[in-house]
Amino acid sequence: PDVLGDYVHHVPLNDLEALELTMREHGHEIGAMLIEPILGNAGSITASVEYLKGARALCDEHRVVLIFDEVKTGFRVARGGVQELMGVEADLCTFAKAMGNGYPISAFAGREEIMRLIRPGGVAQGGTSAAHPVPLAAAEKTLEILDETDALERIADYGTRMQEGMAQILSRKGIDHVFTGHPSMGGLFFLDEVPTNYRDWADSDYTLYNELALELNDMGILCEPDSREPWFISAAHDESCMTETLEKFETALAIVLDRQATKA
Repeated sequence: PDVLGDYVHHVPLNDLEALELTMREHGHEIGAMLIEPILGNAGSITASVEYLKGARALCDEHRVVLIFDEVKTGFRVARGGVQELMGVEADLCTFAKAMGNGYPISAFAGREEIMRLIRPGGVAQGGTSAAHPVPLAAAEKTLEILDETDALERIADYGTRMQEGMAQILSRKGIDHVFTGHPSMGGLFFLDEVPTNYRDWADSDYTLYNELALELNDMGILCEPDSREPWFISAAHDESCMTETLEKFETALAIVLDRQATKA
């Protein structure tokens, strides 16, 4: 409903000055600040460490609860998620996705004084499938593997090397490009500068990306056919996957560029 807009203040990502102004004018009536530090539905555009530290300080100053959406970054970009990666702790945070390795599960966590408010006679919490034993068992084993193996280091390394290979292909064609986010869930933009907020995505050549992604899908490379979705890497990806991905990336790019040239 439109009325909900009266209860929300929108601030552009990485604009600390705008956030400070909003807090100064409305901090006394703001209950919480919700942020997704790496935008999982905007090509992994990332909040800077400086912005997150500034947000943390402003929330402390104005007694505002800081909430991190780590549904996609949690247990992926680091064992401790974005909070470990960037050294900034939230008051509350949400998790899902990687923690169950495909099984349907989500969780939220936070500072003890906040979490202890969830109790009989206090804040209610429940769900139809809450604490279902199957996804809990999956999550327990997944988190054990992530804790005791180098799975996260391997997917980060794979993502880095994949981006390096893509960059070489794009550079040979003279196409401006940048990668965003963490290599385990990186975004690809056809820009000459790294985007810093969602508005930058709107100014990028996402039509080229979308055409390229559809060609890749037809070839069996299952990237999301929407430039707002990152390239998610799995520990199951091996060197044969890398070779196939880069070969087909180059082929698909050539097909799209030829088609665009014909239309022109």
